[in-house]
Amino acid sequence: MSNNLDVIFKSYDIRGVFGDTLSLQDAYKIGYSFAEFVDSDTILIGHDGRLSNKEMLNAVASGISNSGKSVLYVGLVPTDVVYSLSGLLELPGAIITASHNPKEYNGLKLCNSGAVPIGEHSGLLEIKNNIKNIDIGVISNLHLETNNELDLYFEHIQKLVKPEKVNSQIKFGVDGGNGAIGSLFEDLSTIYNFDCEKLYMEVDGNFPNHPADPSNIDNLKEIIKLVQEKKLDFGVAFDGDADRAVFIDDTGKVVSGSMMTTLIADYLSEKKDNLKVVYNVNVSPHALTILESKNISLFRCKVGHSNIKAMMKELEADFGGEHSAHFYYKDNYFADSAILTLLMFLTIISERGEKVSSMIDKYNFPPSSGEVNFVVEDVDSSLEKIKTVFTGDFDELDGLSYFDENFWFNVRGSNTEPKLRVNIEAPSQKILDEVLEKISTTI
Repeated sequence: MSNNLDVIFKSYDIRGVFGDTLSLQDAYKIGYSFAEFVDSDTILIGHDGRLSNKEMLNAVASGISNSGKSVLYVGLVPTDVVYSLSGLLELPGAIITASHNPKEYNGLKLCNSGAVPIGEHSGLLEIKNNIKNIDIGVISNLHLETNNELDLYFEHIQKLVKPEKVNSQIKFGVDGGNGAIGSLFEDLSTIYNFDCEKLYMEVDGNFPNHPADPSNIDNLKEIIKLVQEKKLDFGVAFDGDADRAVFIDDTGKVVSGSMMTTLIADYLSEKKDNLKVVYNVNVSPHALTILESKNISLFRCKVGHSNIKAMMKELEADFGGEHSAHFYYKDNYFADSAILTLLMFLTIISERGEKVSSMIDKYNFPPSSGEVNFVVEDVDSSLEKIKTVFTGDFDELDGLSYFDENFWFNVRGSNTEPKLRVNIEAPSQKILDEVLEKISTTI
């Protein structure tokens, strides 16, 4: 048993370097403790395409089995498949993944029955604290077989987005990043009759082409090039476990998470009065101004899927958007889904019949930094330094949010890495650059 539980248990999931900070003994005990925490006698379990997933699966599933509970194995799938099935089957779920982290990492995202999130304030600390009471048992080489759960998932998404709503003449590019989206994309393509150009759809835990992290512009170069050279209507790049997708417009520009939040919420508000939307602290103030003008009720939340889902469920909110490109849907058990977002995006384009760039340009977004990451020795001390160089009050719901008449920024520590994540919006690129320079030289 490693002594790294404080390292691997994050605010809303579990992540560590496999064989170092995250051992098989840890994985076994996490499985056992998770099984004891939930009421159900059966637990869904799936995994992405990481190299260590077979070992992790055996360890976690052995822990669950040795606790006296059953495992329902759903195979190699995107994270949002486990969330949706958790809702459909009313079962707790575990997905073995480290999302966009490098290949040596692995981890777990957990949910309770009905896709109810398990984060630090909703069970994750209890699961962690119970581990010390668990003895290591036998980790077996289990022979787990999938059934027809994926068919249930495909039926579910077709109820949310009917195939006939998607114009099959739309041509787009997709970069799977060698992540989990490749495990079912062909099935999706058949159901919705996609016309798309594909990059790196083979699931490969070595991530041989580029990291499966679409938040980094360097990892979007090839999908941008593909969209521009093939004159496609848009592009989309998925992260490693395919619960997050970043979109590219027809000109090759990145459509930010704030822009997508605006576009989808605006569309949904046309279909339903009194729409409720939850957003996180680094969604653009410009986006919020637009949505307020549409008579949409807005609710501000800390970053993180467990935080967003919990607030959405409490409020019975219809949609949730994060600037990091996670998008949440009431009809999907309040869970985030990049697959559903792709289908929603296709539906919007199909209905409006406009170029993506034209739709976004109408919102007249000011210059934005996107998410800029800084590696720092200590997150808290870096935040304190920033507070000394800007006058006035800071909102500290999650990190630091600063509202000046000429600019806005949010700076917060990553929950998974020793980094500060900075987002800035300003009326001109000059002001934006000055604010970013002031922050970067301070930390």
